[in-house]
Amino acid sequence: MTDEQAHAVELDPAECWELLASVPVGRVAWTTSAGPAVVPVNHVVDAQTVRFRTAAYAALAQKVDAERVAFEADAIDPASRTGWSVVARGRAEVRYDGGRDGAVPLPEPWAAGSRHTVVVVHVDEITGRRLQHG
Repeated sequence: MTDEQAHAVELDPAECWELLASVPVGRVAWTTSAGPAVVPVNHVVDAQTVRFRTAAYAALAQKVDAERVAFEADAIDPASRTGWSVVARGRAEVRYDGGRDGAVPLPEPWAAGSRHTVVVVHVDEITGRRLQHG
């Protein structure tokens, strides 16, 4: 580790999309009557969308259809105190038909159970930052 402190650099949208696609897990956030809710999901990126599976009976599927959500992913290196974070915001669409529309293959869910409902986040804003030295 270096004694030099890292500094934040804003990322352009193309780099944000590239980084978002480079990791298998992110977090989706939405608003509930009790306040913000955030859950980790494994995802894929396709064009200007983020896609992931959930259970039809899950709160996520029941509450986010046609609502605005945020999706965040990151990678952090504690040893060098560097990393990046990307936040994508957009409108969620819940597809109970499995979301098969010629898109990239959906990830196999890591969590056990039936997860045939697909949430597609139609991203209209994406931002990111990289914490780096130099």
